[in-house]
Amino acid sequence: MNMVRRNRAFCTALTVGIALLLEGAWVPAADANSSPAESATGVAGRSPAPGVSQSGGLAGLPQLASAAGSTRSSRPRPRRRRRQAQLRLPAVTQYGIPRLHVKAAYVIDANDHVLFEKNPERILPIASLTKLVTTMVFLQTVPDWDRVIEIVPEDVRNSSRTRIRSREEITVRDLFHAALMSSDNAATKALVRTCGVPMEEFVRRMNLLADSLGAPETRFVEPTGLSELNVSTAQGMARILRAATQSDVVSAITQKTEYSFTSNRRVHHLVNTNRLLRSQWTITGGKTGFIHEAGYCLVTNVQGPTGINVTAVVLGAPSNALRFAEARRILDWTFRFGLGLPQTIPAGD
Repeated sequence: MNMVRRNRAFCTALTVGIALLLEGAWVPAADANSSPAESATGVAGRSPAPGVSQSGGLAGLPQLASAAGSTRSSRPRPRRRRRQAQLRLPAVTQYGIPRLHVKAAYVIDANDHVLFEKNPERILPIASLTKLVTTMVFLQTVPDWDRVIEIVPEDVRNSSRTRIRSREEITVRDLFHAALMSSDNAATKALVRTCGVPMEEFVRRMNLLADSLGAPETRFVEPTGLSELNVSTAQGMARILRAATQSDVVSAITQKTEYSFTSNRRVHHLVNTNRLLRSQWTITGGKTGFIHEAGYCLVTNVQGPTGINVTAVVLGAPSNALRFAEARRILDWTFRFGLGLPQTIPAGD
């Protein structure tokens, strides 16, 4: 009878021990002075108790212990509430115009009524917009369009992304197209070098012309626009473009989307850098410009759907794509709403 009771007590203890092990409630106790490595197997130098595995389970039951652990780790965790995304609309002025990512902008109509402005009198570098004044001074020399110019190393040196090479022979007409359509600096240098006016005198005439056009804040130190010291304002550049496109030659060339010519060495194909030529509006003249100090600039004459002509200027856009995107936004707003407003519309900062 006593033997039966002992067997029952042993089985009960064994069952309780297995249950505790499966629930993870018992592991071999570690000595308070033992190291972390020792606490995993007991005191250093001792082997685990008979029938107990290194992991603290009973030998012969690793799969059960593993199953119990996986069951415990797979319990669902409480879900965190996701914060609802806030609806962010683009900042607009009191007139509903999205604030522009440019340093300055300006739009006027054919009667010089201001339709839109942002920092119109802020003096900024204008990059290759300089070439509009360069071409006007060059036209004063009454050029021979068929004269052939040989390109020299000084024309190509430090001329940015020119495709013209030294010793190429190119006509004045073709160089003039390259300067206006693709802002080629080597072409511009060659035209100025061979026009019969010394460089210092040529730049002086550029500054005098800007003053006479009502843009006294405009200043030039060289004819290409590669220097950040060539500066103007959005307001001044609108006046300069108006004057430049009074020339039929400048107006016609800046309206061309493509142009090809052949030098003594190769064929050149020019693509106009003014992307608005491929927009829904009619472009009657314009010029782009870029150097790092100036950002991306654009000045252009546009004829709207109803035949109304405006001049738009964008200075200091952070990218080429944004230059034209912001110009489109200004023009779209102008032709939709701006023409009917009786006063100047500021864009804000």
